[in-house]
Amino acid sequence: MRERLAGFALACAVCLWLYWPGLMTWFAMDDFAWLGLRQAAGDAGWLAVLFSPKAQGTVRPLSERLYFLGLEGLFGIEALPFRIVAFATQLLNLWLVMRLVDRVTGVRAAGVVAALLWLANSALGLAMSWTSAYNQILWPCFLLAACNARWTWLESGSRRARWAEWAFFLLGFGALELQVVYPVIAAALTLLYRRERWRDLPPLFAVAGAYAVFNRAMAPAQTSTVYTLYWDGSLFATFGTYLRMATGLWRPELTREYAEWWTAAEWLAAAGVVAGLGWMAWRREKWGLFGVVWFLATLGPIVPLKNHISDYYLTVPAIGLAMAMGVVVARRPVWALAPVVAYAIGSGYWARQTVNYNYARAEQGRALFGGVQEAMRLHPGNLILLTAVSSEQYWGVMNDNPFRLVPGLKVYLAPGGEENSEKHPELGDPGRFVLPGPAARAALEAGQAVVYSPAGGKLRNVTGLWLGIAKQRWGDELSPLVDMGQPLMAGQLDKGWHPIEQGFRWSEGRASLRLGATAEVRSLTLDGFRGGEAGARGEVTIVAAVNGVDVGRWVMPKDDSSLAVTAALPEGLDRAKPVRVEVRITPVLREPGPGGRELGLAFGKIGLR
Repeated sequence: MRERLAGFALACAVCLWLYWPGLMTWFAMDDFAWLGLRQAAGDAGWLAVLFSPKAQGTVRPLSERLYFLGLEGLFGIEALPFRIVAFATQLLNLWLVMRLVDRVTGVRAAGVVAALLWLANSALGLAMSWTSAYNQILWPCFLLAACNARWTWLESGSRRARWAEWAFFLLGFGALELQVVYPVIAAALTLLYRRERWRDLPPLFAVAGAYAVFNRAMAPAQTSTVYTLYWDGSLFATFGTYLRMATGLWRPELTREYAEWWTAAEWLAAAGVVAGLGWMAWRREKWGLFGVVWFLATLGPIVPLKNHISDYYLTVPAIGLAMAMGVVVARRPVWALAPVVAYAIGSGYWARQTVNYNYARAEQGRALFGGVQEAMRLHPGNLILLTAVSSEQYWGVMNDNPFRLVPGLKVYLAPGGEENSEKHPELGDPGRFVLPGPAARAALEAGQAVVYSPAGGKLRNVTGLWLGIAKQRWGDELSPLVDMGQPLMAGQLDKGWHPIEQGFRWSEGRASLRLGATAEVRSLTLDGFRGGEAGARGEVTIVAAVNGVDVGRWVMPKDDSSLAVTAALPEGLDRAKPVRVEVRITPVLREPGPGGRELGLAFGKIGLR
């Protein structure tokens, strides 16, 4: 026991040394979407927030919903508690890896070596430095705990261990839907070491199969090719790519300098894995086969995603290879020294580089977020326009709109601010954060807006410069996009609109507005929703007309609460003149009582793109 504790202390020390910047890393990207769950719970209710499908139909109440809800509720927008929980979970994972390897193989120190080899894999870099990747840390915790419980049951027949395995198995679905592969891992452990106990395996497969069908049924139809599954010949190419990435050394975009050395190290590490597995097969070590099954089972569901290849997905599969090679290295064959050293140094280097990159990116986000809060304190009630926001700052921070987490904070990109950002249509459109030029001019002239630039790492007030630019560039022309929640754009509204309510406006049954058209615009976009009626009207029909010509007709089903549609503009549209857009909604609602308003649809934005 003393040796095991000493080995665990060594693994913990290496983990903290290698991934230390990840403990101090602030939020980035998807983190801000999850940090808004408490706000969403106020509108949709806690059950919907915890269990409604998100992203690609995923439901991860433990690793995403409760993780963010609980820690934000206790500590607010503070990243350190999130990172401490993530690191604590990873240290528990190391203990579980060590215990499983030691108990099954009986090879002294094999568990410690397996834990260290897994730690060195560069696939862990992202999971150890990005809060939204906590699912890749919590999921293996349940996998490894279930395996340890199964081994106890296989050895002793303990009913308590059997119930513990089922508990960890079921909890794993709350961390990641890929928990469906656990029965394959459990079957490998059982059939390799205690095949006479195979009869308890079918219930595991039945539950996993039922969950897979349920999860698939809940997943929305994919509109993006990024997460589309391809069951064709590309599977072999994708699998080959992941095999190469599993060494932790393949970084084609980063290893152009000294490419020959990196390639040699990669081949040396790969040869070590192949030789190690072959050596174990020659010695009839069953554990090598178990490691391969773990790797294939946890990687298999990812392989059809040919357009979303990432070493992030190797975080858990890498455990299988590490556990297998841990036994090889612990038996101390001389030929294993060079491959292990090449792997540990090279892959560990890239792991640290990944963590350093994520830390630096998050620090930029922290500076931007904190600077905007300070600007809000200095200019209470004003709009804050950001100019010179880099592509990295936009996609790392603004795209998921962290500023909505601060009550009263109104932040936009200054006109033209979207041009600095790389285009990633699958992630979002920077244009949705841009305050149009005419509205920016009006706000600046009225003293209702300030402009700040984050160039140089610290926000600087450049309002005076921008006021002059706004007067020169934006006269009385109309904006091509009207944000209904923006009072400065009310001048473009004609008849049929009610006052602003929490970022939107109700229309009457017929409402119109004027937009400015440029040579590039090709379509009309509408963004609306029912409000709080909960489908009381049944189907709602929306018709849009441009300069008197109907361009689109849509029917919103009773169960749909929102509308986001696009219609092509009519041929021969004169873009030199204002474009008059009219929307007609039937049936309408009428508020009770004398003088009750006629309500058509609640609109957020209407514009030309």
